[in-house]
Amino acid sequence: MFGVENVLTITVKVMAVVGTIIYFIFSLVVVKQVTAMSHNVKDKFNGILIVFSYIHLLFSVLLMLLAWMLL
Repeated sequence: MFGVENVLTITVKVMAVVGTIIYFIFSLVVVKQVTAMSHNVKDKFNGILIVFSYIHLLFSVLLMLLAWMLL
């Protein structure tokens, strides 16, 4: 019932889900840093950088949900 294969499979799944959660936290930090930088540094590309940071956040949320549902 509790073979080595089952334990390793569960361990890999838990590590993958935890990794995606850490990546989600990282993407939240990226969004916070980009918005803080945009307030301090005035440039014509600030809007593009903010959009890309939110797209990155969206993809990290989708990755986290996908990992949670598939694993």
